[in-house]
Amino acid sequence: MPKLAAHSNNFNLIRLCAAAQVLVVHGLNHYGITGWGADVFKAIPGVPVFFFISGFLISTSYLRTRENGLREFFRNRVLRIYPALVVCVLLSTAMVAATGYLATQSFSPAHFAGWVLGQMTFLQFYNPDFMRGFGAGVLNGALWTITVELQFYLLTPPLMWLISRKPRIAAMLFAASLATNLYLGWVGGGRSLLDKLIAVSFVPWVYMFMIGMFVAQRPGLTKALAKPNWLWGLPFAYIVSIFALGGYEHNAQNSINPVSFLILAILIFKLAYLPISFAGRVQTYIGRNDFSYGLYLYHMPLINLTLFLGMAPVAGILTAASGAILSALLSWYLVERPALKRKH
Repeated sequence: MPKLAAHSNNFNLIRLCAAAQVLVVHGLNHYGITGWGADVFKAIPGVPVFFFISGFLISTSYLRTRENGLREFFRNRVLRIYPALVVCVLLSTAMVAATGYLATQSFSPAHFAGWVLGQMTFLQFYNPDFMRGFGAGVLNGALWTITVELQFYLLTPPLMWLISRKPRIAAMLFAASLATNLYLGWVGGGRSLLDKLIAVSFVPWVYMFMIGMFVAQRPGLTKALAKPNWLWGLPFAYIVSIFALGGYEHNAQNSINPVSFLILAILIFKLAYLPISFAGRVQTYIGRNDFSYGLYLYHMPLINLTLFLGMAPVAGILTAASGAILSALLSWYLVERPALKRKH
């Protein structure tokens, strides 16, 4: 079996920071903790960071393996997403059952099996009534991004073709995605069932993914963006933009304004290729081991468990964070890394 490739960039470290940001913000939000201290953690929303990095890395993987056909590309994507996801769903469901909560609810075996199957496949956003009394009301609400990410995977080959061969059509799709994102996040959409379904589709988010794809297809641009020039001015520009273009409260969430997102994307790319000599072995270790997915998968079930048990805010968040870190480590070493070794 092939060995895992060593990473010479900081993308895994950045994704780990983004996953940690999502964990902390979800903990703060669900426990109702507010104030300037909580607002600091919301300055850089983690989900847009994931979507941009995914656009770049998935496109790079596609370019590297497309000579071997789409079967290998999609096989690799399945190995990255599903083994850890299936294990997480099973363990999370068992955890809820162990609390005795399910015994107090009324549901048919078919309904329960349909929900579990949806969580394991591509309907992660579906939440049945019988789960609405556990914790925050959605066992693993963060999984809606898995639904979106799976759509990105399916769209990667045609989008790559459009960007390189039909740039006008690609630009129209980009504009439509951006307009939909602005409608849902800024104009007042998101209330109707149709709006909610659109929000868990690729449509409002694919523009973020496409920016990463665009960079991946242009080696010259990749090399230029990787240079550390303007590195220290970008954080200042980003902070100014989120206050000036819509306000901090509105931008400190997934519907960040597109100007701030573009600045953030450039900053992420520069940081990804910045030598972090002081980190030494830590940088190398995290670069070769991607704990971000496991941290993202497990944090919400554990936050919901602490809420269900009635734990105090600080104790609940610390307990959930500790459990999520341990779960991420076990997920990587016992599930994800063995699965990734099967990639071609």
